[in-house]
Amino acid sequence: MRFNPPNLAAHQRNLLVRLLIASVILLVSSGAYYSYQLVRNSMLESLKKNVFLELSQGRDSLDHWLSNQKIHIETLANTEQVKSMNWETTEPYLKAETLRLSDVYAIAVGKPDGWRNVVGGKPANVSDRAYFQKVMQGITNVSDPIISRANNTPTLAIAAPIRQGFDTNSTPIGEIHTLVRLDRVNRVVSSVKYGNHSYAFAIDSQGQIVTHTSHTDNHAHVHFHESELLKALPQMSKSKESVELVKVANQMYYLAYLPLQEVEWALALVIPKEDIESQVQFLDMIALIVAGMAVALLAILVQVQAMEQRHLKKSNELLEKRVEARTKELSDAMTKLQQSQLRMIQSEKMSALGNLVAGVAHEINNPVNFIHGNITYVDEYTQALLHLIQLYQEQFPDGSKSIQEYLAEIDFEFLAQDLEKTLASMRIGTDRIKEIVLSLRNFSRLDEAEVKPVNLHDGIDSTLLILQHRLKATPDQTAVEVVKDYGDLPFVDCYASQLNQVFMNILANALDAMEDQRGLSHSQPCTIRIKTKKLEHGRVQIAIADNGPGIPPEVQPRIFDPFFTTKSIGKGTGMGMSISYQIVTERHQGKLYCVSEVGKGTEFFLEIPIRQGAVLAATVS
Repeated sequence: MRFNPPNLAAHQRNLLVRLLIASVILLVSSGAYYSYQLVRNSMLESLKKNVFLELSQGRDSLDHWLSNQKIHIETLANTEQVKSMNWETTEPYLKAETLRLSDVYAIAVGKPDGWRNVVGGKPANVSDRAYFQKVMQGITNVSDPIISRANNTPTLAIAAPIRQGFDTNSTPIGEIHTLVRLDRVNRVVSSVKYGNHSYAFAIDSQGQIVTHTSHTDNHAHVHFHESELLKALPQMSKSKESVELVKVANQMYYLAYLPLQEVEWALALVIPKEDIESQVQFLDMIALIVAGMAVALLAILVQVQAMEQRHLKKSNELLEKRVEARTKELSDAMTKLQQSQLRMIQSEKMSALGNLVAGVAHEINNPVNFIHGNITYVDEYTQALLHLIQLYQEQFPDGSKSIQEYLAEIDFEFLAQDLEKTLASMRIGTDRIKEIVLSLRNFSRLDEAEVKPVNLHDGIDSTLLILQHRLKATPDQTAVEVVKDYGDLPFVDCYASQLNQVFMNILANALDAMEDQRGLSHSQPCTIRIKTKKLEHGRVQIAIADNGPGIPPEVQPRIFDPFFTTKSIGKGTGMGMSISYQIVTERHQGKLYCVSEVGKGTEFFLEIPIRQGAVLAATVS
């Protein structure tokens, strides 16, 4: 088989075309997947808003009804008949009010000692009732569901304080409360639904289910899973409103939670996951089809590529035989090729480093943003909880013995003070990590493979951050002081990642040169000075100087030669400064030179034009 160079060129073109097609497929697939996730999440958020709209209608209905009930009982508490606290004259009036108020089946008046008289019932002592204790503190309130001592019926008590005058700060002389059945709450809860398989229920201030939908099948379903639903409620109730995906009996449900305003209750709506996400199934099917097509196309390209690789391998074997026969004739060309290959290897290493740095920065950035963004909310929630505990301590200063003992055990006062300091420390830590991530991303600049306007100071700062571990003091070495004298530079057109590589090479060489000088036995401090300024004729200059041992005069002319290095074997390839010189002079039409004096240090000067397009145009003309 004869080797045919045109065939090799055709293979290379075909390979490039297939790589281009594969890249386009991957890019389009990635964009489609991102768009799919964005649309899907937007649709789910819209559906959740609809759930909240349905839930808020039920919440508003209950709040409006409870508000009216409070107004009625407060109005009765301010009548002269009730203020007289004379049951014989008050009972006929309250009996008439009971008939007038459709939701009320009884009205009772209580004295400060807890004994109360009720319309149509016997006197009873209610001093142990929570609503009585709260109303005697002057607070109009709605109780959690209780069993009425008048007729053993599940009841709500809506209580208001009775005062002698109209001073709301005066001590109540008694209390009046209406007894209301749960029928109205049941009707409102039964009307709240989202789809055929959803069901709603109300939760009281103790986290217990008050009432739920009256449909037989769903009713049993709620009782069967009641304990598992209650486990999720304490976590959800920490927020003002919430929609969470919870697992109940090995099935997934959306549980929507919305607090009431007139009472420490909440409405919850349970919706099977399928009822909500069924509306995005068509979108999921389309995404699955597109993904399958992309995979199929990539598989075809892989098979075609494998065939071409086998053919190319045979061609390469023939080429290697011909190269071996002409080795002596092409020795000079091979030397140049080796130099180019080493430059490419060094460039690939920096590219790989950039990929690694960008990848690590990206992986760190997402969780750090999550933590940083939620610290504010954690702080707010913590302050709210601490304020709530303070209110409880103010309202109930003589708490139970077990509570007082536990507060002393955990040293609550210290805990409350130290918690704020801990959150502040976490915020400072996440800010520092975000700065490091930003510097890493600025250094890699993988998205800037073309000439773009860049702030050179950002690139220098990012490089210094990468080398920060080498600048710090160690038990055996002193620290290196970096002095920055940045001028007012405009944005400069350049290949950002390549210039970062130049900065890295110069700074790393400066640190290597001062290695011995940083020993603890030396008294002279090590310093790196970086100065930038704008020159005439549309150019900028970056000067990086160190106070190291300097470069001997006989070595200075060779520092930009390929493979030349003064470092020991294994510590340098001799390609760093050569590649840097090529980047500055060939890629940016600039200058790279150094001024050095033995015993005083070395200073590298990098000069490049501000606008690359203008230089290229002038060169062509």
